[in-house]
Amino acid sequence: MHHFFTIRLIVSTILLLSGVIPITAAAAEVKDPERYKQELLVIEKRLDAKLKALDEKLERLEKLKSMGESAGAVAASAEPDPGSEIVLDKPDTVKAEEIAPVRQAAESKSELGSGLKPADKDTKAGLSDGFANVSYGKNGFEFRTENNKFSLAVQNRAQIRYSDPFDSDPRSIADLEREDSSFRIRRARTRLRGHAYWPWLKYYLQYDWSQPVLRDLTLTIDKYQWAKVWFGRGKVIYNDERVTSSANQQFVNRSIVNDIFTVDRQQGVQLFGNVFPGTWHDISYSAGVFSGLGVGEGSNDDKHMMYSGRLQWNALGGEMPFSQSDIEFHEQPALNFAFAAATNRSRCTAFQTDSRSCRDLPGFAPGQDGQYRINQMMEEIRFKWQGFSVQHELHWKEIVDTFKGQGDPTRKTNLMGGLIQAGYFPHHIFPVIPRNLEFAGRYAFVDPNMHVKNDQQKEISGVVTYFFNGHANKVNFQVSHLIVQNQSDQRFWLQWDLTF
Repeated sequence: MHHFFTIRLIVSTILLLSGVIPITAAAAEVKDPERYKQELLVIEKRLDAKLKALDEKLERLEKLKSMGESAGAVAASAEPDPGSEIVLDKPDTVKAEEIAPVRQAAESKSELGSGLKPADKDTKAGLSDGFANVSYGKNGFEFRTENNKFSLAVQNRAQIRYSDPFDSDPRSIADLEREDSSFRIRRARTRLRGHAYWPWLKYYLQYDWSQPVLRDLTLTIDKYQWAKVWFGRGKVIYNDERVTSSANQQFVNRSIVNDIFTVDRQQGVQLFGNVFPGTWHDISYSAGVFSGLGVGEGSNDDKHMMYSGRLQWNALGGEMPFSQSDIEFHEQPALNFAFAAATNRSRCTAFQTDSRSCRDLPGFAPGQDGQYRINQMMEEIRFKWQGFSVQHELHWKEIVDTFKGQGDPTRKTNLMGGLIQAGYFPHHIFPVIPRNLEFAGRYAFVDPNMHVKNDQQKEISGVVTYFFNGHANKVNFQVSHLIVQNQSDQRFWLQWDLTF
């Protein structure tokens, strides 16, 4: 019994000094040993419970440390897309104060290995510590740092097409008589976009795996709505049919007008913006200076540059984006009028986006450096309202062979072309028709030389499109009646366009 009280006295002294047992309890030991024994048993149970809770916390911290080393970040959606948000799993019982020690320990370990103190690390990297946010939105998988200094969206697109009896637009009788029905991976592209350092410094990159070619690489200063500037390689803001992505087209492909009159993608600098928004004189504009050889050449072929400009009046409903079909179902009418012009001197008479972007139109000899002066203009009308859409373009183009004398009648060639197309979602009149089903028709013509008769090319097309998820997931079936020099044939296209 004497030893028991000696041991208890030592324990009580330790607990008293540590503050676990109040002084009143220590004083009670002398007066009532049995009561003191019971109090010690209660304290022992409390200590056991605390030790058990401490073990559980240590176990959770070990798990968090393991997660931190393997993942390096906890994902949380910064811009949630309903039904599409992606968040990495994390224990729902872990609190912020429990995560902090793990992060600090990981940082200390990293700093010891690299020889950097926390302040040195931040100064060198220029970034604040924090997890990256991951989500899925309209631009694909989106990554964004916690301080919003950097963002990256990754998106892919596949376009699979069946064509019969041929695929490309016929420009001659021989083209019209081809028989080469085929399946094609018409487009297979990856897009990267986001911002760096500041939210208004944006970048965009698009690579086409089916050709292959780097189609776009631009840096855009997007700080002010009235004045934005992009540098690099991309589409000249000239006409809707070309600027609108092939993913957002109303038909399977662009009309027969496009290949002849497009200024396509170029390398240079472009200024654009929207002024007086929301007023009757709401105006959008663009102006650019480019090398003028497309995207397949690293430098110009002479000292002359390509110059382009576009002026658009947003008469009703404000500025419409470059996207066809009224999938937004405008409650109020939207109407845009536009006029554009471009001039260039180079060896090119036409362009397309591939490694050989500088092309020769049919009837023109392969150009030499600075041989052809191109002057062209375009007028455009776009209208959307309650599922109905109309688009019209009229093009004129002059090609001057500067190597020929002033008196040569073949020195100048004038070309003209145009299109009108309209589409409608008839569900709003006939509810039995699916809501996402659109019917559209198009008429287009090209006169490759206005001084030559009976050489016109024409296209009369109809298309049925079912939109599973807007332009991001759709199936088209198009029938075209194509005419070249008074001979004609039909072409059938079936296509699935998927963006993810």
